[in-house]
Amino acid sequence: MPERSLTRLPLLILALTLLVLFHRLLLGEVFFWGLPSLQFYPWRDYAFDLLRAGQLPLWNDLSGAGAPLFANYQSALLYPLSWPGFVLPLGSTMSVVAVLHLFIAGWGMWQLTGRMGLPPLGRALSAFAFALTSYLVARLGTYPVISTAVWLPWLLWALIGWLALGRLRSGALIGLFGALMLLGGHAQTAWYSLLLAGLFALWWTLRPHPIPDTEAASSSGGLRARRLITAGGLIALGAGVAALQLLATAELLSTSQRSAGVEFYFAMNFSYAPARTLNFLMPHIFGTPADGSFLTEGAYFEDAVYIGLIPLVSAFAAVIAWLRRRPDPDRPAYFAQTPFWLLIVVIGFVFALGRFTEIFPFLYNNIPTFDLFQAPVRWHLWTVFGLSLLAGIGAVEWRRSLRVRRRSRLVTLAAFAAAILAALALIFMADANVGLRIIAQAIIAAGLVGGAAGLLSLVQPERASRRYGLWVAGVLLLLSVDLGWANWGLNPTVPAAFYDQRTVSTDDSARAYWPAEIEAAVTFDEFFRFDDYRIATDDWQTVRASELPNLNILDGAALLNNFDPLLAGHHLTYLSLIENNPDAQDALYQASGVSAIYAGSATAEPLIHSVARAWLVESACWHTDEAALIEALTDPGWSPQQIVHLIGDGDCPAAESRRSAVGEVVAVQDDINQLTLQVDVNRAGWLVLADTDYPGWTVTVDGQPGVIERANLAFRAIALEPGTQTVIFDYQPGWLLPGALVSVMSLLVLLVLFRAGAVGRET
Repeated sequence: MPERSLTRLPLLILALTLLVLFHRLLLGEVFFWGLPSLQFYPWRDYAFDLLRAGQLPLWNDLSGAGAPLFANYQSALLYPLSWPGFVLPLGSTMSVVAVLHLFIAGWGMWQLTGRMGLPPLGRALSAFAFALTSYLVARLGTYPVISTAVWLPWLLWALIGWLALGRLRSGALIGLFGALMLLGGHAQTAWYSLLLAGLFALWWTLRPHPIPDTEAASSSGGLRARRLITAGGLIALGAGVAALQLLATAELLSTSQRSAGVEFYFAMNFSYAPARTLNFLMPHIFGTPADGSFLTEGAYFEDAVYIGLIPLVSAFAAVIAWLRRRPDPDRPAYFAQTPFWLLIVVIGFVFALGRFTEIFPFLYNNIPTFDLFQAPVRWHLWTVFGLSLLAGIGAVEWRRSLRVRRRSRLVTLAAFAAAILAALALIFMADANVGLRIIAQAIIAAGLVGGAAGLLSLVQPERASRRYGLWVAGVLLLLSVDLGWANWGLNPTVPAAFYDQRTVSTDDSARAYWPAEIEAAVTFDEFFRFDDYRIATDDWQTVRASELPNLNILDGAALLNNFDPLLAGHHLTYLSLIENNPDAQDALYQASGVSAIYAGSATAEPLIHSVARAWLVESACWHTDEAALIEALTDPGWSPQQIVHLIGDGDCPAAESRRSAVGEVVAVQDDINQLTLQVDVNRAGWLVLADTDYPGWTVTVDGQPGVIERANLAFRAIALEPGTQTVIFDYQPGWLLPGALVSVMSLLVLLVLFRAGAVGRET
């Protein structure tokens, strides 16, 4: 098998590796640990149920007293690879599609490195390093991150095709891959990816590189600049395709707790501790939550960076060879890209350190966008992507020569010696500290992989030899074992029955609440512990029955809690009032429609008072600012059944408790995006609705438009005159029509570009 025949083998081995690593999915099991069950599956399941019922999935009435569903960016309802779940079993489909994305990542890197001119071995190292990096695999359950990140190599591939060759089809692909990134559902990853793509395009324009196997002539600086500007326009076209999603999310962001950025402590959460740099060499040096051996604080999946020992060494070989600056006429042209990718690696690594340096805090305080996200470790996307490409470039240094053989012998002996010494230490310190045993096991694994790689280097045949293809296959199999072992068990699975709907005993109209401390303890201390994934896996039935947010959506149970990343309106402020004002809790529960409290079990304990979702009150107390309103809400003497607190100009009359009732809400019909109430009003008063006040909601009373006031900080109220009336609340978001129009027009332009590109190729 000569080198030139290695066209499909690496992708085949990658596919087989993924099948082995995630074989439990073939047995009918599904991902569930953490966010798949607490966020992504419930959102999509509810949205698809609404679509099957003939409704647009705009609103979620079961979480947080009501919350936007489509505008929730991470629901990714417009992302094309989300759609198979509409007709196929959703739990299995979402799990399999997540793994499919890893193959897409490897395939994209294979295509990119091929366009850059790398040889098959280098292309394979890059593809395996990126597709199976623990940065992606360990956070595979964070579906939107994967759905976004895997299009990065494809976008760069298209950029080269446009910038270097001027291919119209490549230009159209820039728009397509840009749209897929923006629809994938993770704004942070999309921003980091697009920023990297922009820097790459600028660098390629300033320092154009030859493209192998093409007859493209070197273009002028003016032409390159025009193509660069056009590339920016094509990315904008991709944003236009995603406009419907982006406009909806922009509105939610503007009203959410992140509208002015995130707090410093939150932004610095999950900074990369310098000691964890050892993870680049040994992924389990601090243990792994797959078997409960993870010893340090933090989340394993956030700090994961392993790309494989062979790719890491190859990346360093590329850098060392470039630093020597020795003239080598035989060195390929793609080697000149080394400094750019080295710079990307360094920037990604330094930014990932977060609070452990003064750089990121400075950027947080002075540079826009650095205050929008948490987890600086996610900048390691740049690190692992750059290292993966450097690994492919450095493969040219792995050749059959006397110097390489001499070094390979030393590496082989040193690696096996380290493994043997660590094994002996493990035997003789059987009663030693657990941490030392884990370190010894990590050294053994690294030593065995390093030794095996050294042996492969020693037996490397000539590239023209028929045995060279078999040797490359051996390298890839070793890399598969290395990365497969590193990622084993990081995505626990359970039977697909986990997502079956349960019958709950609570009233459909009831709304329950998880106190913050109890919710955090049950979620992260009892079930989804970062140090041991087995706890939730072994007790998955109890996890499913817990009704934690947002598992409640699966069973049609309403919660005041909401585990969405963006919380609408004043929701978070209202919850803080509940948590911090015990003397006023009963009134605050009533005003938010809460009728039961969770105390750490799957059964919510009912409150002693009767709670309705909507009711009539006689008096409205107006407040000039939010501080005064909050003071009134936390007054232990306040009765939500008698007075509603509003923001605006007006008086604050006392309620006359001895007078007869204002009236009653006779019937409630909830159609998710529309809520109809039949009310009998004895005298003028206010209808109070314990549903989230949010832009886009309108109201009519007997067909006449009404005015919605923000009630009790976070909810809704309207003024009513005496009589029997029909009140209809409609969710008609202002972004829906213009967003759909822009998306459709942009998509049509993109299709025209593809057609023009296809005609150009034919002619």
